Amino acid sequence: MVRCLLVAVVVLAAGCRAHSGVTPATEAKVAAPAEAEKPITLVSDEELLRVQKRARYIVASEKGAIRATDLLLKRPDLDRARMNWFFTVPRGNAWYTVFGRFDPEDTFVPAYAYRAPIEFSAEMEDFPVASLPEGMDAVARAVSAASERVYQVHGRKQLNPVVVEEDDAITVYVLQGFDDTSLYLLGGDFRFRFSKDGRQKLQELPLHQGLIPVSIAPDGDGERPAFSAHAHVLFPGPMETELALVMLYPVLGGLFVGASDQDCIYALSPDGTIRAVRLSREEILRELRSDGTFAPPSSLVPSKEDGDAGVVL
Repeated sequence: MVRCLLVAVVVLAAGCRAHSGVTPATEAKVAAPAEAEKPITLVSDEELLRVQKRARYIVASEKGAIRATDLLLKRPDLDRARMNWFFTVPRGNAWYTVFGRFDPEDTFVPAYAYRAPIEFSAEMEDFPVASLPEGMDAVARAVSAASERVYQVHGRKQLNPVVVEEDDAITVYVLQGFDDTSLYLLGGDFRFRFSKDGRQKLQELPLHQGLIPVSIAPDGDGERPAFSAHAHVLFPGPMETELALVMLYPVLGGLFVGASDQDCIYALSPDGTIRAVRLSREEILRELRSDGTFAPPSSLVPSKEDGDAGVVL
């Protein structure tokens, strides 16, 4: 059965600072353009696949870090003076979350560690730091430099690093942390690339211009917003950190992202699905399904039984 495209759309104000919940479908019809439609250029299929794959990695890393932090805070022997950085990395057939600090000789000293099976990052268990794999110093240096830089920009110490170890470099995402169950933060995130030893910063890329609060608090009628939206000015398509946020916190419902002056937005769903939507026609142009395959064009066309209902996101 063809899913029905929600007619409701918010007005995307210029810049990532604009954000709001979406009004009901009956209150936000999209007017037909008075002039000829502008051509739409979608981001490539390869880019959508990259975003989805990296978002799944970020989600796995974050789930491991969240569980490890919960276990850490329950420790009767917890000594906060022994740590000021943490990170989560996959090595071999396991995920490791490590908490520690640098000594006066600039050597990273792990204080606490946890390990989980590679398939189930949230199943963290206490792990002896003496048995940790080698190479944690380089990761810690990259995480330290990246987190310090994001703190300088946004002034928030609640930061969540995500590390991707590659053949020739270390990539570090720094996401904004939060603990308010009714207010989530989008934006304020960076992607860094460091040399393999973590000592040289090769790239610094802000993924959003600012911090975007996403409220899921009920309104006066007790209703929660079905999804939220914000406008890009930095990138034409969705970002992996945006999709990861929706996947990690399904209570958000979904997220619409796109340029404020374009007729196409990207609908991101908690199961990892990405849909490119033409607003003026209420039409799905491309759909990357949660299993990593693209829906055939014929499946994106509403059937006659759907009438004017469109397709539900």
